[in-house]
Amino acid sequence: MTEKKKGFYLTEKHIPILLLLVTIAAYVPLISQLGFYWDDWPMLWFKITKGAEGFATAFDSDRPFLGYLYQITARLSNDPLVWQGLTVFFRYTVTLAFWWMLRQLWPERKHEVFWISILLAVYPGFKQMPIVYVWLNGFVLLLEYILSYGMMLKAISSQSKIGWLLWTIPSVILFTLCTITTEYYTGLEICRFFIIWIFLAKNKEFCKLPFLKKVLLVILQWLPYLAVLGAFMFWRVVIFQFPSYQPVLMDQLASKPLYAIYTVVIRIIEDAYTATWGAWTEFFSFPNHVDFETNAGTIFWISTILAFLVIFLIALIYRPNETDPESSKGKNIWSLIAIGLGLFMVICPGFPFWVTMLPIHLSYPYDRFLVAFMFGSSIFMVGLITFFLRTTWQKNLVLSLFAAMAVGGNILNANSYRKDWNTQKDFASQLITRIPALKEPTILIADDNPMIYESDNSLTGMVNLALEPEESWNDDRLPYSVMFFTPRFGSIEEYKNRSGIYQDFRGSLFGAQNDEVVVYHYSPPGCLRIIDPEQHSGLNIFPDSYKNFMYLSDPAGRIEPDGKSSNILFREVFKQGAEKNWCYYFQKADLARQTEDWETIAEIGDEVLPVMKAGEASEYFNYIEAYMNLGRYSDAMDLLRRVHAEDKSLDVILCPYVHKWIHSNPPEDQSVISSIIAAMNSVGCSMSKN
Repeated sequence: MTEKKKGFYLTEKHIPILLLLVTIAAYVPLISQLGFYWDDWPMLWFKITKGAEGFATAFDSDRPFLGYLYQITARLSNDPLVWQGLTVFFRYTVTLAFWWMLRQLWPERKHEVFWISILLAVYPGFKQMPIVYVWLNGFVLLLEYILSYGMMLKAISSQSKIGWLLWTIPSVILFTLCTITTEYYTGLEICRFFIIWIFLAKNKEFCKLPFLKKVLLVILQWLPYLAVLGAFMFWRVVIFQFPSYQPVLMDQLASKPLYAIYTVVIRIIEDAYTATWGAWTEFFSFPNHVDFETNAGTIFWISTILAFLVIFLIALIYRPNETDPESSKGKNIWSLIAIGLGLFMVICPGFPFWVTMLPIHLSYPYDRFLVAFMFGSSIFMVGLITFFLRTTWQKNLVLSLFAAMAVGGNILNANSYRKDWNTQKDFASQLITRIPALKEPTILIADDNPMIYESDNSLTGMVNLALEPEESWNDDRLPYSVMFFTPRFGSIEEYKNRSGIYQDFRGSLFGAQNDEVVVYHYSPPGCLRIIDPEQHSGLNIFPDSYKNFMYLSDPAGRIEPDGKSSNILFREVFKQGAEKNWCYYFQKADLARQTEDWETIAEIGDEVLPVMKAGEASEYFNYIEAYMNLGRYSDAMDLLRRVHAEDKSLDVILCPYVHKWIHSNPPEDQSVISSIIAAMNSVGCSMSKN
């Protein structure tokens, strides 16, 4: 007979609210400051320029059924906050669906199911949630998959054939929709066998059956899903084959079977460790004073401490209606079952990634694969801690610590995406200020990238949204392409040997001649630099690799100073205009330098130089040049001293320039010449009147 509870306690009916609160704590604090990243940009470009229907052809080459899901979600606003909010919501529904499934699998293990669900809600190994255009759709599919688990258990527990059919049919439909759309979760399907076995093992009649009959009964329940998986694998491997990632493992098994098997075994061990202990301890450390000297460190520890106090308090007052306490032996049996199932669920999902030899890491971009491992990881960790710790108080303390560290880690991760979003906005703002319009087609070449979560393919989507005129939106041509030189071409010889530069952008084709190029360099806090070979060839601020290709840049021939882009990027996505900071005015001056409009540059300099400071001292050069051409030598020399004070390494470039200019355009007033010589000598630029 159970004792009547006194005071306020949380029960199982509160779990959905508790999971929602934990999800909000982990993912919402910085949500309004996040945006679009990585493959979001190509998808957003498709949506804006081609409409939702454009996705029907965008995925034809690799995931044809995924295009239909994108057609639905593409109806959403272009506001990133809408996408971020919905992604968090679907992450929550996935956790809720898994909790619902676990309640059926282990109805007598309410405490353990509670903790598995909490850990799943904050799992820190998968860090790509802010990449919302991709993962909103990804979580919709994952929700379908997890619901198919729960519905399957409902079907098995049904007392009638009609009940079995009523639950099995939607379960198989959801599983089918998920499986034909993405292969990310196909490895998890092997675990369905073990989940069915554990569920049936609660029945004493099942336990009395011979082993082979047990296996047969489990397979019969699994058969509808196994048939779908088999049909999908036949279609994917035999008919559709491998359009994107190749089955490297199959080739290795054919040529070096022992080495291939050894490689897979090592991968299994490494990936299981990464998905479990590696993921949960990544953010573990003891706080010290250095952590609180940065905003990120302060945010992490404040959020971690608060999360720990709240989660631990919740655990203390959580009182589900438990059955009679079990013996320690019974608890150990459950822990071993949970550890075993957890291990299977962190091994089986790796199958698609072993076949294609795609690595699994805790860092971008390969942390995305861990989304399929987080279920097994959560079960494994709770099983492990339950096995080694005896008292409820100890378990609550340790699990609260793991969950709190994960909350802090997720907020720290969001802060990294927040900074990247600010860098993106700054880049795009400077780009459209410096390039009002760009001739089509144009290749934009760079060889470094300060944006962590964007590839050149990502930036191609962003740049086209920033610069592409609306009248060309319906064309199949891609007007502009961003390409990182070394990864794309390797060497200048390889580049020159190409008769043209082409790129297939999910059905939209980009094509340009080798000389239709603008080279740029972006390294904050310095401003975006559109490289003019004549002007910048001697400038020592660019990486050495730029020397190989910067001469390809033709800004005067490609950039149209009087043109105008659609501005949809800032109107509908960034929801703000270009920030009028130092780099904004620098881009205005640099655009004027393209047409040698010295008066405009001088006007800008008069406005900003007294109140703003350059991020990189060579950004003053345009103003020095303008002042020299306008005969404002005193202002030019003052600025020369400023450059010298901020970066003496630029003297070797600036001094010869001023020296040459004075000799080719000598002022008539000798006193002016004397003052220039004095200013040059004061900064170490040796110069005489002769």
